[in-house]
Amino acid sequence: MRTSKSKWHLVRTKQYKEAFVRNMLSKKASDTFLPLLRIQRPHWGKVTHTVTPLFPCYLFAQIDLETEYHFVQRTPGVVGLLCAGGEPSEVDESVIEEIRKRGTNGIVEVPQGTFSSGESVSVVSGPLRGISAIFERYMSGSQRAALLLDLIGGASVRTILPCALIAPLNKPAPVAVASRRALT
Repeated sequence: MRTSKSKWHLVRTKQYKEAFVRNMLSKKASDTFLPLLRIQRPHWGKVTHTVTPLFPCYLFAQIDLETEYHFVQRTPGVVGLLCAGGEPSEVDESVIEEIRKRGTNGIVEVPQGTFSSGESVSVVSGPLRGISAIFERYMSGSQRAALLLDLIGGASVRTILPCALIAPLNKPAPVAVASRRALT
């Protein structure tokens, strides 16, 4: 039932209710999209592959606000539509298409990182440049990493940095030019 007034919107859901809400909204909405992410997680001492929402507590729905707004708001598991200034925000269709292109059957796979737990790394850019650390693990995909820094007195401190700012310690550090945005 796609109409000329149907636009993509971001629907906020209760925790772990994304798939349920998608199924409920698909009865009335023109289209729904719940992008998923395949990740590896330790489970009882083994690494298992799990599929989880790419954006926890959110999904995309193509709806006509004039006729379907109240149905969406009253759907069990829905918290509301993402709004800006009190008005539901539209999501450009190019954003939906770009996310769909990055996945297979709606599932996005983040490529394996290049660091392994316990590996010595060096911070190559930013305010901690030149400090050696131990790689602990990737945080939320492979874009951020948790590092253990040895400080004065042998105390270890965990810090989280973008992966672009670290390099293996035994290899020459690449020349990295970090913008201020990469540091925040």
